[in-house]
Amino acid sequence: MRRLFALAAALTLLVGAAPAFSASNDAIRRNNLGADFIAQGRMEEAAGEFRRALELDPQYTAAQLNLAYTYDRLGRVEAAIAAYKRSLELDPRSAYAYNNLGVLYDKGGEYDQAIEAYEQALRIEPNNPATQKNLENARQNKQTIQEREAQTAAGMKQVEARPKDPKAAYEMGRIYAVQGRASQAIEWLTKALELGFDDLEFMKADPALVGLRGDPRFGRLTQKP
Repeated sequence: MRRLFALAAALTLLVGAAPAFSASNDAIRRNNLGADFIAQGRMEEAAGEFRRALELDPQYTAAQLNLAYTYDRLGRVEAAIAAYKRSLELDPRSAYAYNNLGVLYDKGGEYDQAIEAYEQALRIEPNNPATQKNLENARQNKQTIQEREAQTAAGMKQVEARPKDPKAAYEMGRIYAVQGRASQAIEWLTKALELGFDDLEFMKADPALVGLRGDPRFGRLTQKP
């Protein structure tokens, strides 16, 4: 499973070395308070403290990373991505930022960007097992998407070549069902029935359609008139 590093906890240790970050005492205090809010699950308040820390010291990398992490926890993906990119401007050698940026891209289905971010992280920390696993997953996800696109394209080619053939429409429904795309699967199975497909018992037992069996739309399709 892909995972984000627990940045708030790790960075609380980093801010103890204030001279290394040239952060002011007030900025450090705000950052640490934000980390405490994260531990309490008070994400909006945490984000506010990290923003205040950055107002006091815009170069404070630890607070910038923590703000990015908090935005992700709040579901503000675009803001989190922007914050991680800003942290990389401050510290281009941050494997944390590259890994977490990759996770956000991965979750959004932007696998090329995710792979690039993970690879950057591994150039900095080559033996990090979490990032290695994230990269492997992103590559597998990309391959899966490519395979699905190829299957879909092949099915559509058959439908276009045989627009009146119920078997072609049925096969398109099977393809979408296997991919977990229920609405498209139901649409094509409906079309297959309209074109004359009538083996409802086969449809009920078809293992490719197992993911549809709890869908009331599928139940209605397989009822005999």
